[in-house]
Amino acid sequence: MGGGRKIKIAVIGGDRREEVLVEILAERGFKLSVLSDRPLKGPGLFISSNIEQVVRNADVVIAPMSSTDEEGYLKNTFVEERIQLNSGFFNLLNKNVLFLIGFANPLLKKILEDNGINYIELSRLDDLAILNAIPTAEAAIKIAIEETDITLASSNILVYGLGKVGLSLAWRLKALGANTFAVTRDGAAIARGKDLGIEMLTYDSVKTYLPDMDIIFNTVPALVIDKESIALLKEAALIIDLASSPGGTDFSAARERGIKAILAPGLPGKTAPVTAGKILADLIPDLINSYSGLNH
Repeated sequence: MGGGRKIKIAVIGGDRREEVLVEILAERGFKLSVLSDRPLKGPGLFISSNIEQVVRNADVVIAPMSSTDEEGYLKNTFVEERIQLNSGFFNLLNKNVLFLIGFANPLLKKILEDNGINYIELSRLDDLAILNAIPTAEAAIKIAIEETDITLASSNILVYGLGKVGLSLAWRLKALGANTFAVTRDGAAIARGKDLGIEMLTYDSVKTYLPDMDIIFNTVPALVIDKESIALLKEAALIIDLASSPGGTDFSAARERGIKAILAPGLPGKTAPVTAGKILADLIPDLINSYSGLNH
């Protein structure tokens, strides 16, 4: 990846946020090839529905933030053909390629490692998580408003997890006048929550409060809203699970009780794709420069 030439970036799929990413990077002068069977905005784009042509000699390959299903097929692309990220695909890539994807499930990780591919899971980066926390929190609140027949003000709302998304969500709920509660084991997060006026609970004490909750948000990627917890909720309660699939809720138990439970991961790409695309366009060039030591 030397010689002072332009770095070639291949984008192999995505949704509206990757369209925005492509447009911004193209306008900034990056050399881009895109797997698509329809036109996309951006100067100087090479667009093809032939994946071999798109990834040929690419220094960086950007796969969708939405990633793959359990069989390795991309969830979102700009082509009709289904694209599977298998060893055959990775054999098409340069030896020193940098592969970027939202997240890699165990199957994809094994294939990446078996093929010696340098990869970064974008969703695990702190910078992206911090910036995405804002559109995620706003979108989660939008769902809560649309899915209930009560105001958030004066409602009893519980947030599981006070990481970047949980904290951003909890203080917005507090600002809207909700009686806001949160559960976390993180000592620093407990202190921040208390400072914001959020009532902090433990995983033991929360059970006492569950019967009074109107809305429960989960941001923890582990089973925290289990069958025992769901049994304590009132039937009119709403659960909104923001954690990566399969979430942290026993959805079967919720269905059995007639409680509405919504799995809603990846909200920035669905509700604020332009913002999400701009965030990626600011982040990815820094990653490329850190990896390659080259400017575009």
